[in-house]
Formats: sequence, C-alpha cells, structure tokens
Amino acid sequence: MSVPDQPGDDASPRTNWIAVSVLILAAVAAAFQIGKAPAALPVIRAELSLSLDEGVWVISIFNLLGITFGMIAGALGDRLGHRRLMVVGFLAMAVASFAGAAAEGFTLLLLSRVLEGFGFIVVASVAPPMFLAASNKRDHRLIFGLYSGYWPAGVAIMILITPVVLESIGWRGLWAVNGVLALVVLGLVLLATRPHVTRAAQLSPPPFGEALRTFTHIGPITLAMTFCAYSAIHVTVVALLPTFYTEAGSLGLGSASALVALVTAVNIFGNIIAGVALQRGVSRIFLVVLSFVLIAGSALLMYDDGLPFLVRLAAAVFLSFIAGLIPASLFASTPVVAPSPGLVGATTGLMMQGSQLGQLVGPVAMAWVVTNTGSWDFAPVTLLIAAGIGSALMFGLRHIEVRASRLS
Repeated sequence: MSVPDQPGDDASPRTNWIAVSVLILAAVAAAFQIGKAPAALPVIRAELSLSLDEGVWVISIFNLLGITFGMIAGALGDRLGHRRLMVVGFLAMAVASFAGAAAEGFTLLLLSRVLEGFGFIVVASVAPPMFLAASNKRDHRLIFGLYSGYWPAGVAIMILITPVVLESIGWRGLWAVNGVLALVVLGLVLLATRPHVTRAAQLSPPPFGEALRTFTHIGPITLAMTFCAYSAIHVTVVALLPTFYTEAGSLGLGSASALVALVTAVNIFGNIIAGVALQRGVSRIFLVVLSFVLIAGSALLMYDDGLPFLVRLAAAVFLSFIAGLIPASLFASTPVVAPSPGLVGATTGLMMQGSQLGQLVGPVAMAWVVTNTGSWDFAPVTLLIAAGIGSALMFGLRHIEVRASRLS
C-alpha cells in the first residue's frame, strides 16, 4: 500500500495550473448532466407523456451506473490511459446529449441517459490521477480540495440556469447545448493535458485483474464507504429540502428551489477551505470527523420545528458548508490508500461507487422514516446514523494507514 500523504518525488514538475483548471472545468461540465434533468423533468414528462416512474428513472439511472461501473471505469483508465478514457467519456456525453435532444419517447431518452451516466462516471474517475500527472506533489491536497467541489458546482449551476434555458430554447435545446459544451470542453482538455502525455505513458499500467482486485483491499473499501456516508447525508438534505419546506408550510416551491441552489452551492466553499487546510498540514482524519460531528448537530437544529425558520435555514446552509470538508479530504486520501500508485484511478472509481450508493440509499431511507412516522421530527435519525458510521470508518482508516506505515 502506498503510504505517503502526497505521492511523487522531488523531481515532480511544476504544477500546470492551466491543465488543473481545465480538468476541474471538465468535471463540472460532466456534473451538468446530473443537474440538468431534475429541473427539466416536469417539461419532459409533459411533452413525452412519461409516467412518474419513468421520470424517476431518467434521473436515478446515474446512481445505478455509478454503483455498478465506478471502479471498472477507474480501472480501465489505469490500464488504457486516463487521458484516452477522458476522451471516450466526453464523446459519450456529447453523443448522448444529442440523442436525448432528438428522443421522441422514453426508451431513447433513457438509453441516452445511460450513455451520459457512463461518460460522467468515466470523467469523475479518471480526473484525479490526471491531476497527479499535471502537478507537483506539494500541491496535490489543494488541488483535490478544489476538484472535490465539482459536483455541487455543476448541479447548482444547472439548478439556477435550467429554468431560464427552458423558457428560451426548451429542454431539447438544453440537451443540445450540453452536447456542444461537452465537445468544447473535450477540446480544451486535449490541449491543456498534451504536455503530460509522455510522463503519464512512462508509468507501467497494472494488469486489469489487479485493478479489479482493488475492491478486496480494506483501505479503498473503507474510503468508499465513508464517501457513501457523506453522500447519503448531503444528497438527502439537498434532494428533500424543497419537500420539507413546502410540507412544513415555511416556503412555496419556487422559493424552496432557490434555497436548495444556495444550500448546494455553499458546499463548494467547504471543499475549497478543506483544500487550503490540507495544504497547510491539517489532518484529513480530523477534518472528516469534525465535519461529521458538526453535521449531526446541524441536522438536529434544521428539523426542529420549535426553532424559528431562519435558524433552521442557517443550520441547513451550515450543514452543507461543513460537509464540504469531507469530499476534499477523501479525494486527498486516494493516493494514500491506493494499493499502488498505478491504481489511484481504480481507487477513485470505487469511491465513486460509494458516493452513488449513498445518493441512492440516503433519500430513500429518510423518506421511509418520515412516511412511517408521519412527521419530519424523526428525519435527523438517518443523518445521525450516517454521521456516526462515517466517523467510525475514518478512525478505522487511520488505523489502517498507521498499520500500513509500520509494515512498509
């Protein structure tokens, strides 16, 4: 197991901040594919006469793909080349967006979403190891902190602009614009990462079977399950907040949706602050456990109907913000817990699987609790359980890393 917190050697090149910035932009553009569907779904359902179940599949197919394909995507990148697979990912998103824009029924639309999901998982899995090839090891923690905000950034941007785009060019136009954007970003990626192709090619790719065995290593598994706990919390809060506010009578649907964009966006700043803190030597374990503890306290406040609305809203905003410390710390952990330096992509892909699992299970669990108790008062239970599990997993990860360092 690779144990240094920042892999690499003193001969690492200077960080190419242009390449790093373009790779972050690439991840944000990939996350657009997630954010564009929920806001456009009512319009799509009306035009294509989709049932609610079919509409839900248009959104949730991303989670299913992530759960089943994340580590395979990372392993393919480790074996075939991360830059090459990045190209495949963006071409898939472009083709899928154009196909979706032309869909006249559920089948083609769903197939296009499957292809979009494939492209998203590929890009999100291979970007982290590409950062390692484009940067000096001293900047890795900061870069991972900046990168880990790609999901909230992409989703928040789409939540904000989709209603405006729908009014001007419709949902088909939105899909087509995303297809063009995928090709433009792909061009930028090819230009920005070209100087690092030679260096990346010098690394001996691991056998594909070895990459697939990443899921048998306790370090990557622990990291993935911690990301699962984080996603179960953050995505649940974001996904169900409009329902909570409208059912509680605090806000109308329009105002609630705008606040969801705010709650989603503040997570970005938590990621950035975590990256800066990590760069200055703050412990990854400390940041994650602290975040889980503060999340638990915030969850108790935001669902307490005895408190003023502004206090509960502030608790929701703070929860999302402080939760941003977690993905930055976990992405920075991937080079540490990867079985070998050549398996960072597979480890990242496995972590993406954990993320998608949390996004699928978290909202379902909270909805089950609220439905069966008939009240939102018990909603924090699922968040508290996830926070407790996440904290325990991070202490376990610390033990794993210490033991590995003693054996090396």
